[in-house]
Amino acid sequence: MTRKTTSSGFNQTACSRAVRGVLLPTCATALFASSLAGIVPAAQAQTELALEEVVVTARRREESLQDVPLAVTSLSSDFLQVQNISSIEDLGVHVPTFRVTTASAGTNTPLVAVRGQRPVEVLLTLDPAVPLYFADVVLTPTHGTNLAIYDLQNVQVLKGPQGTLFGRNSTGGAVLLTPQAPSDEFGGYAEVKVGNYNLLQLEGAVDVPAGENLRFRLAGRSVDRDGYQDNVADNALRCKQCYWDEDSWGLRLTMDFTPGDRFYNSTIISYDENDMVPRVNPLAAYNRTGQLPGLYELIHNGGLGALNPILPVFGLPTIPDQPLIDEALARQQARDDWQKIESDYAAREMLENTMIINTTEFEISDDISIKNIFGYRDLDFFFGRDTDGTALPIFGAITSKTSDITTDISGQDVKSEQLSNELQLIGSSFDDDLEWLVGVYWLEMDASQRFETYNLGPNPQWPDADLGYIASVVDPVLGFPLSQIWGLALNGLPAAEDFSTVNTAWSVFGEGNYHLNEQWTFTLGLRQTWDNREFTNRRKTYDGTQCVVTDKNDQPLPLDQCKRTVSEDYSKLTWRAVASYTPSAHQLVYGSVSTGYRAGGFNARGTNNLTLEPFDAETVLNYEVGYKGDWQLGDVAIRTNLALFWQEYDDIQKTQDQTVDGEFFTTIINAAEAEIKGGELELTVLPLDNLLLSLAYSYVDAGYKEWLLPTVVGANPDGSPIVDDYDNSGADFTYIPKNSVSGQVQYTLPLNPDIGDVSLTLSGYWNDKSTSNDEYPRWETFGWTESDLANALATAKVEMDPIWNVNLRWSNILGSNLSGSLWSMNLTDEDNALSGTSVPRQLGLITTSWGAPRTYGATLRYEF
Repeated sequence: MTRKTTSSGFNQTACSRAVRGVLLPTCATALFASSLAGIVPAAQAQTELALEEVVVTARRREESLQDVPLAVTSLSSDFLQVQNISSIEDLGVHVPTFRVTTASAGTNTPLVAVRGQRPVEVLLTLDPAVPLYFADVVLTPTHGTNLAIYDLQNVQVLKGPQGTLFGRNSTGGAVLLTPQAPSDEFGGYAEVKVGNYNLLQLEGAVDVPAGENLRFRLAGRSVDRDGYQDNVADNALRCKQCYWDEDSWGLRLTMDFTPGDRFYNSTIISYDENDMVPRVNPLAAYNRTGQLPGLYELIHNGGLGALNPILPVFGLPTIPDQPLIDEALARQQARDDWQKIESDYAAREMLENTMIINTTEFEISDDISIKNIFGYRDLDFFFGRDTDGTALPIFGAITSKTSDITTDISGQDVKSEQLSNELQLIGSSFDDDLEWLVGVYWLEMDASQRFETYNLGPNPQWPDADLGYIASVVDPVLGFPLSQIWGLALNGLPAAEDFSTVNTAWSVFGEGNYHLNEQWTFTLGLRQTWDNREFTNRRKTYDGTQCVVTDKNDQPLPLDQCKRTVSEDYSKLTWRAVASYTPSAHQLVYGSVSTGYRAGGFNARGTNNLTLEPFDAETVLNYEVGYKGDWQLGDVAIRTNLALFWQEYDDIQKTQDQTVDGEFFTTIINAAEAEIKGGELELTVLPLDNLLLSLAYSYVDAGYKEWLLPTVVGANPDGSPIVDDYDNSGADFTYIPKNSVSGQVQYTLPLNPDIGDVSLTLSGYWNDKSTSNDEYPRWETFGWTESDLANALATAKVEMDPIWNVNLRWSNILGSNLSGSLWSMNLTDEDNALSGTSVPRQLGLITTSWGAPRTYGATLRYEF
């Protein structure tokens, strides 16, 4: 079997210089998709300057990006190097309509959004809107998907619902990570990168042919970097550049076996490990009237002085009226620096990720081939972090009775095992007029998670702990351990959650492209998917004396039978229909209608009939028109890709916070209807043989058409909730800016080729304001003080100043295989708010998660 080599560029397709017959290094372009009228097509005659073809696999076969009637952005390995992209999060400033934020403060749990489709959080029971695929195998769950960005052939971002050809149905799109394949010849590279924050990154790969039919590639990377944040708290955890560090490494072995022209087999074995202190989201605002449980509700209401009348009865001293959280917030605001935080928690993230992927292809005949993709993934992920953004033991930490810090590591422990298999039959018929693909798919993820919901309770690691203690960090203020009075304020014991889930999916699918003539092609794709979700909760109180889970009659289960299992089935037929028209070899106009769906499931925090109510699948119907064209303006080569889309988005899955009788809990609901409309433009211009310009623009208008927000306002005598609906129609989607722009200028100095290629690349990104909380219009009803409300509303809209990156690279130094570069990311050190925690009504807290600060360094690379 003759195999093609996929060479992909980003909005960075390599540009050829016909005069000298060489490729311009790092030609970054913006390859986008949509519609443009009135442009001049590429001249039929030979021109001196031309943009090179970009090959993608967006339709499960190799084809030119400009021939695919689908919005796709492809980023080549060279572009990833120049832009210093080493994580999924780094991609967010380079791809239109593509946003990467974080789940709470976690670094290894990215939330990926395309065209406004963004899940609220990362849960084992909640599918992503934009799945990540590595070597065509979906990465589920999302935890731990931030480490595979090295030695890649390309990264492809597919936009719009993927409801036909890819393993998991999705409403937003898909991200494809394609690793480098082994070469027929011995070779490879070694790279060292150093930078501020004591960065030391080592990366390399080697190709080893073992005979005519067997090839190996071994690649690896290690990263050691100090943290971006200083802990300035007055406790034993005070440190410099200690939070949000990185200590990771990975190895990947690829074996390609081709015993004949018709058979191909590839096996990938990879292992990634990370051990780090995660970032802290500093406190940005809080609501002192928030419905916090127990003691901290008293703190938010102005201190603990309310207990003074009763404390002498117990022989306890009176308490000064000290609003501790007020002071913590004031200190953070006075610093005005997210890199200086306060924390009482020795946070930790530890990740081990193992994958085995086998791809087998057999060419049955000249027209038909069969392909099988098997995937296995084993994940062990532990993370404990300070979610309240203060050095107070509010949430996210359990502290000992004898220390003002958390030195034991308490947090969430995720274990997951995934198996998947996809069998495809690929062929062509009717003299190649019909290209088709049919297949079957199966996936099973068996995962468990244990995490402690609050810190307001005894730690099981200290068996001598009294009922409900918290840290002596407040001793200087109170004069005695709070454990002595905890029972007066605590409304029930908090719980340690322990649950497991089994997510199973089956599907059959097919898609065909029929070429009516040389200009018209019609595509139809169908996929029938069946999903089963089984969820088991074993939640108990911290001291292990009570079961928190109820039975089907909503009665507490006995301790020795503390286990409740629920299951639900979902199914959906999704489809895609496309008509594409090619008036010339350099133009493509297309229109498409496609559907996607995200399976329903269960709230991972659910313990009773109300919170374990299954949520439905969400669906999207996407209309899209697009234009792709390569054309000439005099001697200037131009590539223009444009797409316009409109989406009807129904039954949107939303996590909602609730409080009943002082108890905080969450439900996952389906939030009626929304509409998303917008456009994307990618423009690449090659005005000179040594100058490349690219521009990418996106517009996304995402808002709820109908959304009655159910809010539990109390409970009836029989325990059933009293619900009041709030009309939240018209609200914007969170962390989805309407306008975003990215661009790049690359200039290669006109030097003697014997010196090498010296190029300067400057890239920038900007987006306008986005909403941090889609319920902020009703915040004024939450009982804030006037100053607290004003401070909170200032966080409701997130702004961003332009982010600039620069890279000065000298390739093939003096004709050698050595290359070097000087680079800086976020050159002007702008603050970039990515996400955060915003639960002002129930928890009172609003925190903000920030992107990386200015980094700079040097890279040296040797290829052999």
